[in-house]
Amino acid sequence: MLYASGILTGFESGLLYTTLLVFGGASVVGVRVVAGRRRGRGLRVLLALGVAALTLFLVASSVREGHLPLVHRREVLLLAAWSMGVGAWAVSRRLDLPVLAAVAAPTLTLLVFFGLLLVPPEGGAPDLGAGKVLHVVLAVLGFAGFTVSAGVGVLYLRQIRVLKRDPLAAVAGRMPSLERLDGLNFAAALFGFPCLALSMVAGWLFLATSAGWFLDPTVLTSFGGLLVYTLLFTARGFLGWHGRRIAWLSVAGFVVAVVGYVVATFCTSPSTIHGA
Repeated sequence: MLYASGILTGFESGLLYTTLLVFGGASVVGVRVVAGRRRGRGLRVLLALGVAALTLFLVASSVREGHLPLVHRREVLLLAAWSMGVGAWAVSRRLDLPVLAAVAAPTLTLLVFFGLLLVPPEGGAPDLGAGKVLHVVLAVLGFAGFTVSAGVGVLYLRQIRVLKRDPLAAVAGRMPSLERLDGLNFAAALFGFPCLALSMVAGWLFLATSAGWFLDPTVLTSFGGLLVYTLLFTARGFLGWHGRRIAWLSVAGFVVAVVGYVVATFCTSPSTIHGA
């Protein structure tokens, strides 16, 4: 059975562009929040609206296509953006860290933008086996944890700069302590590491029979993210790194992983995800 997967309906296109505009607006507001010129309550509302619009898009697209949003690279990229948005919104609301949403918004904007650029090919829908679903879902969850870890790393670095300028700013602005941020960074990494590790195991078990499976962006970035997590735990456990060094490592690793996925996606043939 053939289907035109690259062609979005008007409703789906409207939802996707709405998501892009909302996340873009949240990024603009986030700059003011990070600079301390605005509170983050409205930012969380924008992030929730963007996630809601993206949820409707994924549901509408899945119903029309007749499969879970795990087959094409665009679907996986947007699903990753959705999971990152949900994670950033939930953690920022739970722990009263609106700045975390401000840090996540630009990344979500870029992911949705690149998702719009990707056009899946027409063709028969591949077999969506349980092992392939497991591989992609675990990879998405792993990078959701990576997003929170990197976002908290940015907050840690920002907190140090603020405290250097004004030691009383933490009390006046109800800013979280450096110890709390460092602990949250580690907790997010503890969540993301096993997800990516199990994703690689699932990829090896279920995808090794597919030619060139190791060149798929989900596999490459899962492996890259796993290496960064391993370096992070090694630096923390054996080298005694904490605080600023771990924060920089989290941010740098996340940037490399996101850029790596985008580059790998556009440098390899725009086919279906081997891992889906």
